[in-house]
Amino acid sequence: MQRVTGQVTSKSKDSADTDIVALENLVQAILLYDQIVAVDDYIPRYREERISAFPFITFLNSQEFNLASIEETASNKAAEIRPVIRGGEFENEDFKKLIELLQTHIICTWDISSSIYYLTLKGLSAAGSEEFEKYGQLAASIFSELGDATETGNRTSGDVALIDRYGNPITKGYKVPGARWGDGSTGGTTGAIHAFVAALTWLSNRSIFYSLSAKYLQADTFLYPIRQAYQQYYISKTCGYGLNYPKHIVEHFSSALGGDLVSINNAGMANSTAVDYPIFSAWLAKEAGDVAGILQAAFQVRNEPEFAEAREQLRAIRNAFDGDDVATANAHIRKVVLDLAKASVYIRDRYGIQTRQGVPVTRLVHVYNTYAALNGFPVLPDYNFKIKLPSFIRDLARPSGFSAIYRNISNDLSSVWALGEARDILGAGIVKEKDAVAYNPKSEAPEYRHAHSPFKSPM
Repeated sequence: MQRVTGQVTSKSKDSADTDIVALENLVQAILLYDQIVAVDDYIPRYREERISAFPFITFLNSQEFNLASIEETASNKAAEIRPVIRGGEFENEDFKKLIELLQTHIICTWDISSSIYYLTLKGLSAAGSEEFEKYGQLAASIFSELGDATETGNRTSGDVALIDRYGNPITKGYKVPGARWGDGSTGGTTGAIHAFVAALTWLSNRSIFYSLSAKYLQADTFLYPIRQAYQQYYISKTCGYGLNYPKHIVEHFSSALGGDLVSINNAGMANSTAVDYPIFSAWLAKEAGDVAGILQAAFQVRNEPEFAEAREQLRAIRNAFDGDDVATANAHIRKVVLDLAKASVYIRDRYGIQTRQGVPVTRLVHVYNTYAALNGFPVLPDYNFKIKLPSFIRDLARPSGFSAIYRNISNDLSSVWALGEARDILGAGIVKEKDAVAYNPKSEAPEYRHAHSPFKSPM
């Protein structure tokens, strides 16, 4: 939110549209939830300013609520990731699945600089294409994670194992096989690769931390869009949903109609609902006239009957999953889901904005992870009953699961691009940090990916 309004500078305007999607997350949380909480783990020197900027959020002290213990667990889990780039692509499942969920294609090639080959990070797409623009935006957002880690005093490793397409390790003195320039001498990697790996590691750390915290606090999660994508991979791996689970989420909810209820795995331990909503922040921006007035405008409309009804329906779905066996819950909530979908049609008509492409919508997917599914999660600390627990933590005698919000960032970026005047309003306040060093995206045309030339070679 603060990067969109210009209260906090951005290192690159390439992350602007992803930040706008994150703003939409916050607006949807205001409209569709009774209470919003956040972990008080922001940059220390800006901590009080941040709390003052969001008086409607309950900030939880990590020391008081045993969240520091969860943070240590998340750091240990993220440290277990062993990044590997083989033949130009990430081979380790953590980063490979994340890139698949982001629906982009990132590769590395050997590029000539000063007569020496350096391993370079690229987007597999034609220069200037919509796919390349999306890659640039997603890459900028991932690199921003490294800035977040640095400013909060955290260091993450950018170490990565490099293996060529023939299975040979790439070490000092390595020469590019089949090179068209000189003898194929290499000078290692460009700095972007190690920075990118370090950023992905921090992204993983934060996604794991907030996933475990959500389970501990019995709360739903709205994360930064790229973190949401990794969260789905982490949950699927930890809870044993199967490696096809994240892909299933993307493919199904990118094509099916909103209002669906889908069983994620055969054991029935997780289900998802999908509802289509307009991009509320766009409508609110036009109503308020500038991006700074969006949150105030959101609070003015959140008590309208349609939003009060939507919140009640979401509570009913959540309570059914927590209180009944999955089969009973499915039967009970199917009608509620259909009612919610019908209500969303009215909401889209009232709060949608008309563009040349119609009314842009965003699909809000709730993945309900039942308590039975969470046995694979790391052991979490006990509640500290000596302090007053947050009011939103429900009956602790009845263990419950939690819901993770998923959104298809690729589709949402396309929707933001289509907003026209509203997009101009939403992006008008963004201020780029002076002298900021930002990643300059490079492209690799798919048809030349495996080709040698006087300027590059495949990894």
